Amino acid sequence: MSKEEPETKGCESPSIYKCAYPAPYPEVRVARPNKEYAYLLLEDYAGMVSEMTAVSQYSYHHFVLENENREVADALSCIALVEMHHLEILAETIVMLGVDPRYRTVEKNKSERYWDGAFVFYGTAFCDRLTADVAGEWAAIANYRKHQRMIDDPYINRILERIILDELHHVEMFNHLIQKYCRPKLPKYNP
Repeated sequence: MSKEEPETKGCESPSIYKCAYPAPYPEVRVARPNKEYAYLLLEDYAGMVSEMTAVSQYSYHHFVLENENREVADALSCIALVEMHHLEILAETIVMLGVDPRYRTVEKNKSERYWDGAFVFYGTAFCDRLTADVAGEWAAIANYRKHQRMIDDPYINRILERIILDELHHVEMFNHLIQKYCRPKLPKYNP
């Protein structure tokens, strides 16, 4: 297998690394199969507040903001790529835990709820979209933290901790964009 860099011709954001926290991802592994843990991770994978929702929402926001603000659109596309990587990591983990990684959640009564495009905040205004994006990151972090407390598997908890680092990085990125484009500029004080 070649160790050459992948070709990025025509790609505005040649590397997701600028949108990922600069630390390695742990090996995807689990201590043992555990369907209950997999069901928890399905919430992070394809629930209302999930990687699937983030990928879809950020991609949509990228498409509609592309002509309005190229910097923000490119950042959204780059962040969506990192969220896709999280989706992949979670899918691999869910499979190792013994569950099919279909885009759904499994409730306590074992009923399934499939991912729905209605989970996406589409919005109509530039700053409302960015504000919703940062709120989604905070909600995802809260879910990951809750699941870390519920899952007694050090491998999974390391994976979740690494994903949280990316989500915190995304909060910083979104806050920078909100500060730059959505906060009114106050006049300078001249005594």
